[in-house]
Amino acid sequence: MDLHVFNPEHDIALAHNRRHLTMPHAAQELRMNLGWIPALWASDGDAVLVDDIAFAIKASSGLVKGKDVLFVTWNDLPELPIDHVNPWGWDITLRTALAEHGVATHLLPTEEKLSAVRKLSSRLSTIPTLSFLRDGIQDQTCGKARYHESLDALSDTLAEWQRVVLKSPWSSSGRGIRYVDGEMNPSVKGWAQRVIQQQGGAMVEPYYNKVRDFGMEFFMHENGEVEYAGLSLFHTVNNVYMGNLLAPEEEKRMILDKWIPTSLTDMIRDRICTYIPTMLHPHYAGPLGIDMMVVSRHDQQGFLLHPCVEINLRRTMGHVALALTPPEGQSQQLMSIEHKGNYFLKITTAD
Repeated sequence: MDLHVFNPEHDIALAHNRRHLTMPHAAQELRMNLGWIPALWASDGDAVLVDDIAFAIKASSGLVKGKDVLFVTWNDLPELPIDHVNPWGWDITLRTALAEHGVATHLLPTEEKLSAVRKLSSRLSTIPTLSFLRDGIQDQTCGKARYHESLDALSDTLAEWQRVVLKSPWSSSGRGIRYVDGEMNPSVKGWAQRVIQQQGGAMVEPYYNKVRDFGMEFFMHENGEVEYAGLSLFHTVNNVYMGNLLAPEEEKRMILDKWIPTSLTDMIRDRICTYIPTMLHPHYAGPLGIDMMVVSRHDQQGFLLHPCVEINLRRTMGHVALALTPPEGQSQQLMSIEHKGNYFLKITTAD
């Protein structure tokens, strides 16, 4: 039996890196309301950890059909014949909670391994990744980043690039990001100083005129092989996730081809499959996603591909969307998370 865990607070846990952490109310509510989501990819006979079994059965009834998946609570864990644990993402906070609730420690990654995964999950990983992915195709792509350990160094890069995006090395979706045009105001300067003090440094990237968000989803196997899972066409507002397009792979490829030739996206996909094992093996195995974007050119008509905005060493909403992909011939759909009393996964027909 595999135990599946939806822990959407994973990025917050990475940022704080504590064994015990009180999560924000919104993160707790998201986990409670959507804890059933792993049932979408769980196999028959697997268990999915939820806070309320009756609620999970009701919330999942419209989307999880024909599967023999067992919903369980924390109190059930000591009695389950668990062979493997599959969380949304691994962090020291989740490891501690599972161990304290009776999950055998040999089923959990060591603290040393989790430390390595956390380091690889930092936004610093985008710097060498961009260098590899863009090699020889700089005229078709964009993307660069620097890591600074002082405000003076940040200010020097800001003076050079003018419009920038400041990012903390670790943060949850939609947080840990500040936009600067010209110079840092006192509020942003104070924020940057706190990030440097707490996380050792801060990232700075040029500001790009984004046209389209998308990503590629993968699975890293224990033997070091990388499996491509599919494209993720998603939408954000102020860096906050809003929803995914549900459509067959070929239809998503055709949509992207309006801006970026398929040959280029295929090249980036193949380069990722080559590079990721050298970066991750043997420290990480499991799902991962790389966020990208289509960018408009400043100097001429046309578009560029930014092949690595973020690297997520965890499952993503793109993986959820892939699990809900409609079959060929059916209308495209939109998947979103909405909040009306509770969080719920909403599927609608695309216009």
